[in-house]
Formats: sequence, structure tokens, C-alpha cells
Amino acid sequence: MKTSKRYDISGDILQRKGFSIIELIISLFILSLFLVFSITYFHNYHKSMLIELTAKDIVESASLAREYAINERKNFSIVFTDNSLTIMRDNRELVGKEYRFRERIRVKEKSEGFDPVIFTPNGSTKMAGFMIIEDISGGKEIKIVLHNLTGMCFIEQ
Repeated sequence: MKTSKRYDISGDILQRKGFSIIELIISLFILSLFLVFSITYFHNYHKSMLIELTAKDIVESASLAREYAINERKNFSIVFTDNSLTIMRDNRELVGKEYRFRERIRVKEKSEGFDPVIFTPNGSTKMAGFMIIEDISGGKEIKIVLHNLTGMCFIEQ
């Protein structure tokens, strides 16, 4: 902190304390360094959470379609595209809407059991299978597995 001398009208010295411009610039530079590192950390965290949330949404959608099949005693299916899914009643009638995956997430690979997933009225599926989704910007992949006897879908660790 720099002290500068000033004089009032009567000629007495007034002392005023304050920050110099150099001190302010250095402080702002240090603050901006902290912001740059925190923003890049937050961006990487956000990207890793997108694929995990999408995988959870897929598992929840499978659970929802299974519950529909049990409650309504009809076949329900989940049809996947590269970046979305739709739930269908008896492979004809759309239930709800088309659910789009989060940005930069797509289906990398899926087995026959996921093309489409068909839930029967007893809660099982016609075929077991797996699906791998990936974050195309970060390369992270998550495998989702479907059991045919129980109709349960889960994220494989």
C-alpha cells in the first residue's frame, strides 16, 4: 500500500492511504488465474456427469417401461436411436415423448436385446442384452446391462 502526500487549502499535509494501480492489477491477475483453473475443473466435471446422468435416465426409462408392462398387462418396448429413446405400447403407440440424450452422448454399441427392448406383461424381457453409451468429446464409456428373466436394467461398474 502506498502513502501519498497531499496538501489542503491551509497548507497542512493530508495523508491518504490507498492501493496503487500496480497492486490492483496484480491482485486481479492472481484472481483470474484462480478463475481459469476453477472453470476448467468445472467443465471437466460437467462433461463426466453428462454421461452418468444419461445412463441413469436410460435405466429409469427401462424401469418405467417394465412397470407399464406389468400394470397394463401389455407388451412395452423401448426403441433406441443414436441419441434418443422412445417408449412404445404394443410396438405401435408412443407413450409420452421421445427422450433425447444429453449433449455429446450417443449409443456406441448395442446387442440384440437392446434393439428394441421388449418388456412382457410379467415384467421380463424377450432377450437379455447390453448397450454401451459414450461421450464423443471425452471418450468415456458406460455399459448398461439388461437381464431377461427379471427385466431389470443396471449400470455395470
